Formats: sequence, C-alpha cells, structure tokens
Amino acid sequence: MKSAGSGVKVAFVDDDDNLLAAHRRSLRGMSLDWEALFFNDPQQALDAISADNSVEAAVLDIHMPVMTGLELAAKLRKVRPDLIVIMLTGYADLESALEAVNEHGVYRFYPKPTPLRTLLDGITSAVEKSRGTQSQIPPAFLDIFNLGLIATDPDLGINHMNAQAAELVRRCPLLHVQADNRLAMDRAPDDLDKFFHPPAGRSVPQQKGFSLECDDMAVSIFLRRISGQNGEKPGFIFILVEPDSVGPPSVDNLMDVFGLTRSEARLTQKLAEGIALDEASEAVGISVQSARTYLKAIFVKTGVNRQPQLLKTVFSAIPSLRN
Repeated sequence: MKSAGSGVKVAFVDDDDNLLAAHRRSLRGMSLDWEALFFNDPQQALDAISADNSVEAAVLDIHMPVMTGLELAAKLRKVRPDLIVIMLTGYADLESALEAVNEHGVYRFYPKPTPLRTLLDGITSAVEKSRGTQSQIPPAFLDIFNLGLIATDPDLGINHMNAQAAELVRRCPLLHVQADNRLAMDRAPDDLDKFFHPPAGRSVPQQKGFSLECDDMAVSIFLRRISGQNGEKPGFIFILVEPDSVGPPSVDNLMDVFGLTRSEARLTQKLAEGIALDEASEAVGISVQSARTYLKAIFVKTGVNRQPQLLKTVFSAIPSLRN
C-alpha cells in the first residue's frame, strides 16, 4: 500500500500571504515528496480543488474575507466528499470549531498558529487511514466476519471465498461460480459493467451497493474496489448479506464496514430502523440540515445515491460483526 508520506497533494488556503510563504519555505526544507498548492483566494481554491481529485487534503483558515473557511468547507464537501479538511483559526472560537467538525465533516481543528509539522502529522494520519481502506485484505482476515465475503481479481476470478459466502452462492440461483473460477451474477444492475470497467477519462468509482432478487430470496451486495499498490494485486471485495436474516446494524458495525464517522453511523442506524430523515436527525440530536449533509457523505461511502437503496441494499442487511 502506498504510504501517506509518498505523493500527498495538499492545498493551503489562507488570506495571510506571509503565512503561505512561510509554509512554502518550510516544506522545501523537509524531506517530503509532497506536492503543495497555495491559495489566498477561497474561490480560486474551490475551483482548483473541485477539479483536481488528486488533492487529498486541504488546510483552511476559518476567518477569511468574502468566503469563510466554514463556507469553503461546506462547498468543498458537496463536490469532494472524500477530501480531508483541516481547519485553522486565530481566535478562541469553540462554537465555530464544533460547527466545522459536526456540520461540515472537518477532520480536525487546530488553533492558529500551529507548527507546520503538527499539521503534516495530522494530514499523514488522515491520509493513511483513507488509503488504508483501499488496501488488499488478507484472506485470513475475511473469515473472522459473520458476513459473506469474496475477494476477486480484476476479471472476477475468485481468490478467496469464506464459508458464509459459499453458502449464499449455493442457495441463491442468481450467483454462480463458473468453470474458470470466475464469479457471475444474473439480473445485475445495468451499470455494473461501468463500475468494473469505467470509461477512460472518468473518475474511478470505489464502491457500489445493489441487490439481487428472485422469487425465493434476495441478496444485498456491497462491492469495494481494491487498488493495486506496491506490488499488491488489484481487484474487488464483495460483501454479501441476506436482508431477511438480520436486523438494523450497530453503530460500530457501520463504522467498521463502511468507514463512516460515528455521527454518520448513528444517523444511518436510525434510518435503517425505517424512520424519516427529520425524525432520525432529532433522535441523534442534530439539525435536519446537518443530517442532509451527513447523508450525502454516507451515500458516497456506501456507493448508493438514494435513501431507499441505502436501507434495502446495504445497511438493513449487515449482521453483527462484534461479539
């Protein structure tokens, strides 16, 4: 797996040109192969970061004219929900700090000034966690889950299948293991082939959720792409579950499997119980607007784009992962 110390691209956004110049000089003196972008105009930063998916992290000053760091974070969150956002402030502004974390998905909040090395350490930690979700999963690790799990190569050749998955494949007439040991699915979504083979020039989707249904049973599938890095083989991980056999997942389950934050997982758990978004937001103690923001991030992380699809295909089907 590619380490966070290798090839990180980070954007610094601050209306203080002297601070940006200091960061530029400091980074030159560090033995890092990071690429840094510097913006003193939030709108220019928004346009550039929105168009460049290789930017993995952004460090924003919370107090800027024309567009505050909070406003910039909110706009970035809409177009780049995968972006790691770190917020800086020169004031003892706890209320804004909480808003930054809870409302806009900010990863971490630092007072200003904070040493650049401290900021880089925080970014490193976040990037390593983000990249780690795409790493190869050892077959022995797959077997500890009470889920059907199948690991395949890019052509859907099966590298590993645990006992739970084998049982579901045996029982579900829409799932097959072909003679060449490749996984095959009947009645799969029309756009599934585009997930496996995205068109050139398009962003590569990392995950997708869907359901295979026949008269006798339904199987919900959460599909995750594994990127080939540092000698690891690329491919896919399939998580298979039978919705009728399980109830709503726990918060920890959701965090473990889908990489949700605790706030996102709490909201998702309530939605999985079948209640409306406004009721779910009240139950977890957040505003409806915050709930909508969280839901957008949840859709991205789970590979779905509608609430009914979220409930039916993924979350209502996750059995307990913790004893």
